[in-house]
Amino acid sequence: MEISADALRRMVDEAIEDDPTALVEVARLRPELLAPYHLRLAEAGVSYAPDLYRGMTEETAAELVRRVDAGADPGLVYLLAVSGTATAVEAVRRWSAERPAWTADFHGTVAHAGHGGGWELDSDGGRRDLASATAYALIPTEGPGISGGTVNDASCGWCGMTLWRLLELDAARATEILGRESGAVVVGCCVRCGCYTDYFTAHGRFVEGPPRPDFLGHEGDEWELPAAPPLGAGPRRPTPFAGNAWEAGGSTLGGTPDWIQDPACPACPRCGRTMFYLGQVTGEDAAGEFAEGCHYAFHDPDCGISAAVYQQS
Repeated sequence: MEISADALRRMVDEAIEDDPTALVEVARLRPELLAPYHLRLAEAGVSYAPDLYRGMTEETAAELVRRVDAGADPGLVYLLAVSGTATAVEAVRRWSAERPAWTADFHGTVAHAGHGGGWELDSDGGRRDLASATAYALIPTEGPGISGGTVNDASCGWCGMTLWRLLELDAARATEILGRESGAVVVGCCVRCGCYTDYFTAHGRFVEGPPRPDFLGHEGDEWELPAAPPLGAGPRRPTPFAGNAWEAGGSTLGGTPDWIQDPACPACPRCGRTMFYLGQVTGEDAAGEFAEGCHYAFHDPDCGISAAVYQQS
């Protein structure tokens, strides 16, 4: 992506006024271009588009840390955390340990503030990555692909519906995305129940254990499996942030999730640790033009448990 300095400044002005759409597209493909504008954007309160802050420098991160310590809006912590800089990680570690007064009213926990940037603190206070630095577009394919169709002989333990194959990776691909040795991974999902709560499977099959949420109800509405062509791994995306949960063509293997709502990384129901992100499939890519939302796939390679998380606007 090539963009002139004047055009970039206009986009920054638009983002500050109320429309960050164009600037977000730049940030996803060329995050470093926004580095000179991060303080201005933060000072203007542009906090509802966290992708804008991914290319932050250590110097800017240090200034935002100084401001938070001096009593500025704690919401700056989320912008810092998205950057994932060493300065941000150290600040989150310190705030998690010291628990300054503002943490009492902080939305969520400071230790999990990095989820928007694809990381969290490990048990030793270091950075634990929750997403891959490698990302591939998921595109329609004539073969079975790695997303779409059903999981053989697998059904929902709550409603009995056949499970949809959200993502299936062979051992080589799973190892690449997880960044560690792995066997094959199959992420199954009930398109009914999984639209209302995090949905857990093991090798594509329903996991017994988590209680059935009462709010799922027992109505007999007709639900259909997504019918769009299967998706396969396509070309590598230019950055881990280039997926788009809002539209067709945004489905992505690897990279970091493009959350429609707040970050919602699931915890493994067996060990309690935050699960690693594998990829996202948009509603349009899975089920056609009028489908909404996005399904996000996660996996815990130690416990062998996978999760599907759904969000929509």
